[in-house]
Amino acid sequence: MTGVRTGIGGLAAILALALGPAPGRAAGPAPRFAIVVGANQGATGRAPLWFAERDADRFARTLEALGDFAPERVTVLHAAGVGPVRAALAAVEDQLAAARARGERPLLVFYFSGHATAAGLELGDERLGFEALRAAVAGSSAEARVAIVDACESGLLTQVKGAAAAPGLAFPLPADEEVRGTAFVASTALGEAAQESAALGGSFFTHHLEIGLRGAADADGDGRVTLGEAFRYTAAQTLAGTLATAAGAQHATYDFKMSGRGDVVLADLRRAEALLRLPRDPAARFVLRGPQGILVELAGGEKPVSLALPAGRYQVERRAPAGRATAELTLARGDDLPLPPLEPTRYELARAKGGPRPGLLYAGTGAAVLGLPGLGAAPMLRLGVRKELGPIGLRVRLDYLARSATDRRLGRYDLGYVGGAAAALYPLNASRVLVEAGPELGLGYATQRLASGRGFGSAMAWAGGAAMVTAPLGQVRLGLDAAVGVQAFRLDGKQTVRPGGSLSLLVLWGF
Repeated sequence: MTGVRTGIGGLAAILALALGPAPGRAAGPAPRFAIVVGANQGATGRAPLWFAERDADRFARTLEALGDFAPERVTVLHAAGVGPVRAALAAVEDQLAAARARGERPLLVFYFSGHATAAGLELGDERLGFEALRAAVAGSSAEARVAIVDACESGLLTQVKGAAAAPGLAFPLPADEEVRGTAFVASTALGEAAQESAALGGSFFTHHLEIGLRGAADADGDGRVTLGEAFRYTAAQTLAGTLATAAGAQHATYDFKMSGRGDVVLADLRRAEALLRLPRDPAARFVLRGPQGILVELAGGEKPVSLALPAGRYQVERRAPAGRATAELTLARGDDLPLPPLEPTRYELARAKGGPRPGLLYAGTGAAVLGLPGLGAAPMLRLGVRKELGPIGLRVRLDYLARSATDRRLGRYDLGYVGGAAAALYPLNASRVLVEAGPELGLGYATQRLASGRGFGSAMAWAGGAAMVTAPLGQVRLGLDAAVGVQAFRLDGKQTVRPGGSLSLLVLWGF
């Protein structure tokens, strides 16, 4: 039987057929071979693609890590001409024929990411026609053959990729027998654009295919990803991710000539170096960045999700309507770890409701009480910065004041003071008007100059509590910065401790 079909459900069905029965059915050995081609550069005059060769590397690495493809049976070509591609197909054909002679039922996967036109795949200034590719793959000695084409053209922020695809037709499922035949998969439907994303660091289609094989597509939660599951997930996520792009929605398509029915495990999550288990969390979206260029972005679901990942250090972000939370974790070889609970801090909750940016620069004026004789409350200038560090806000301030005062014993004197303090502030609420408070330590230096010309100076240590209240006003924020505590300094040659405090009105700029 021969037919063509587009759409998510049909795509899953055909690729489930393509690679034979899942484990548990009687079947002979099925060695797996792959030729993976990435070409950033197309014909002369075309702008180079960003990620085609990187996509090829990632796809090959995923096949080796999770798909039971031995590294020596995966051929990766970068920026190759037609000759090297044909030579790779011929070399693999010799191995396929030898496997069939041994009574094995080998699988061949051909993958391409690069430029294409209606005339075929662009390999520099050379072209490998679609019909020639079809003939080479379909004529292989492999029992089952799959060709995946993620073909590209250039664009601006989202680079546009294009390839002609056959129109959609309905088809009946083959009889229930051992699978044999050929499936061709394209990342686009007729007249559509396939796209690559700077944010994802790859094409939408191949990015989601990799993440699906790493566990996001494991719909039944059995720790194995079948081709049906992988491509159903890939097609759905590619469509969702391209709906809002300038090029528009992208639909995966395929053409097949297969007999038999079944499914194959394309990725076994138990083969991974490490597993990270995401909890049931339908309101959230997770973003993970890790080694080997790993970038995972997926929505939390009604069921837990296990991700098969390389060992290494990961940054994890949870995004939800209430705010965002981040964490860092390290996966060692053999780890099978649940993701620690990630809940937004009050700062993050406040930002979700219009609160301050993670960093603030500020300047203001106010008054300070230093505890010196006859000084009272002295006007001051204040500069500072506030930066969020996890669940707390680190606030560092610098103060300057200068004024004249009169003491009954010393008479009139001029005072100068320069000091600073650091506070660890904890949010007390989560709203546009943010209130935060915490302990503060500081150090300054004060000088006194008497009318007689004599001068004195002393370091001033500060310990107390600080509080900040900030609220938005247009593009900036206004705030109050207050501190109350004690100051220790030398007065008349003796160590003295006096109460002190400050209050200032601030203008704050976010960064």
